[in-house]
Amino acid sequence: MMKGVRMLLKDDDDLWAMEDEILRGGEVHRNIQCLVDYIVLMKKARDTMQKSAQCHNSGKLGELISDSVDYLKDLLQRKSELFSDPSLRYLFLLNNSYFIVQMCEPSTLLDVELLSVQPQGLKLTPECQKHMDSYLEVSWGHVVSCISTSNFRGLLRRWINTSSLAQFQSAFHKTYQAQKFWKVPDPQLRSLLRETITKIVIPGYRGYLKEHPELEKEVSGGSSSPDDLEEMLGELFEG
Repeated sequence: MMKGVRMLLKDDDDLWAMEDEILRGGEVHRNIQCLVDYIVLMKKARDTMQKSAQCHNSGKLGELISDSVDYLKDLLQRKSELFSDPSLRYLFLLNNSYFIVQMCEPSTLLDVELLSVQPQGLKLTPECQKHMDSYLEVSWGHVVSCISTSNFRGLLRRWINTSSLAQFQSAFHKTYQAQKFWKVPDPQLRSLLRETITKIVIPGYRGYLKEHPELEKEVSGGSSSPDDLEEMLGELFEG
């Protein structure tokens, strides 16, 4: 059963590349969903066999399930390389890896020692945490880095700070517009990403403006106040 699916998808990059609408959003890919469905069916068959006289065959089926999950993870990693945008690549990896764990390896989520437990109670495997950290770094790290600290004084200090503010606002809006309609299907994961991005971006921005009150006119009356940006981040990943 799995051999046939592997042969169908193994070398067919066009089947993945043609689905631009899905790939652009980084959501769970339908081919991943298809393979996961097969694995879930095998898990149900194994559980049925364990309760019947055929329990001696359940071990072989368990090995097949394990091999199939490993294959699926390897396939996901390879297909993610179709993305030229690293931010979208890591979001795709996060969405799909999280989906695979939820559906195929729920017991993994019970091993608290191996998990990164988030404030909301959401549990991430090390693999999912790695993908999320990579996404945050490539997507929002450069935004925050635009806000520099300067020891210069007078007009030069004001010029540098104004320039840094403009760079920050430009980088933020560019990233936001590019990712606004990307999709994170799982509500808990979506909420976690929004909150984490907010914690990375907004406190530093508020602190920067507090340290440089001369920039107040630059943000007042516009759409780039900390509250405005925080509201915008709360709209990400709806698709």
